[in-house]
Amino acid sequence: MRNSIDSLLLMKVFTRVEQQGQPVQTAFGPGFQLDGMQVAAGFDGYDLYFHADGVTVSLGFHQKYHVAAETEAQIDAFVARLQRLGRGQ
Repeated sequence: MRNSIDSLLLMKVFTRVEQQGQPVQTAFGPGFQLDGMQVAAGFDGYDLYFHADGVTVSLGFHQKYHVAAETEAQIDAFVARLQRLGRGQ
């Protein structure tokens, strides 16, 4: 459900994963992982990258995002994980 992805929720989850997660190497460079969610920041700090459940989301300047997934079910699982992490569960 692409419309369920809120840029403020993405930023909140990024901060939580960055603060509480373990350092890992992601497809986008050094980042962090928590509860199956990987996050990384772009070299300039303007882009944030998220990966979980076969879905990659990039959040860019002016809070525009791009979702890469093969199925709607993957997006639904990603959104559920995002909401769980956003609630602190």
